[in-house]
Amino acid sequence: MTVQRILIVSGTHGNEINPVWAVKQFSRRENRLNYGIEYEYIIGNPVAYEKGSRYIDKDLNRSFKECKNFDQRKNSSYEINRANFLVDEFGINGSKSCQIAIDLHTTTANMGTSIVLYGRRCKDFCLAALLQNKFGLPIYLHEKDKFQTGFLVEAWPCGLVIEIGAVAQNFYDPNIVNRFSLIISSLREEIDKLKNNLIELPKELVIYVHQGSIDYPRDEKGDIDGLIHPERINQDWKMIKQGDPLFIDSQGMVHKYDRDQLIWPVFIGEAAYKEKKIAMSYTKKEVICSKKQWVQEFESL
Repeated sequence: MTVQRILIVSGTHGNEINPVWAVKQFSRRENRLNYGIEYEYIIGNPVAYEKGSRYIDKDLNRSFKECKNFDQRKNSSYEINRANFLVDEFGINGSKSCQIAIDLHTTTANMGTSIVLYGRRCKDFCLAALLQNKFGLPIYLHEKDKFQTGFLVEAWPCGLVIEIGAVAQNFYDPNIVNRFSLIISSLREEIDKLKNNLIELPKELVIYVHQGSIDYPRDEKGDIDGLIHPERINQDWKMIKQGDPLFIDSQGMVHKYDRDQLIWPVFIGEAAYKEKKIAMSYTKKEVICSKKQWVQEFESL
């Protein structure tokens, strides 16, 4: 295995401040080089972080698709320029080339500590399997959503998001900071064990595969006209079946889930997703068998 650098990104969203604190504390006490692997630390969106806002012009974590067609001319969007800087500096062909990107996020939803993957890349599955095996983290596989693309970790050969909540935006929570520190400190150790055949991947991975998103009830003007039902609040990862309540509108009418397929909701009531007209996303539960190919491709990094 030739992995030399892991990029640790915090502050991709400027109002998610706990990962930034965790990385600062971690980088002070940790040697940068360990197990032959070096960490590179970067605040993804420093201007938004200083302002305490999610972004300046557009969501940085939806801005990396434009990198593929970047022609070195300055773009009018701060986040697109920032995305291109990060790829130029830390991308696989960058001046400080990193083979793996770990993007640290918090959510206002009750997601606990979880992993987010984008698509079915073997290297990502391998890395996610290491963390799920060690910490028992749920995995949200986000794929096939044409309205949400251009995620940061997709610009690297291997990468995933660590998502922790619930915590309010711009609020420090020491328990969440500690969770980030634990995961960051474990990464190199787990990779080293895999490299030296001291660890095996679990036989199976449990994943929650993105199926779509549900908007709030809205009135004829397009304004939100309902709340998430009390039985759904803080129930991320809990199965929903036909007839279960989703919302209660301003008239007191309960809106129920009316499909036959069982679903598992995530990001219930995420504050940042209101602008995207998402009250919650929903998934199907899937069990996949581990493959030797995952390890083989990961070792080729």
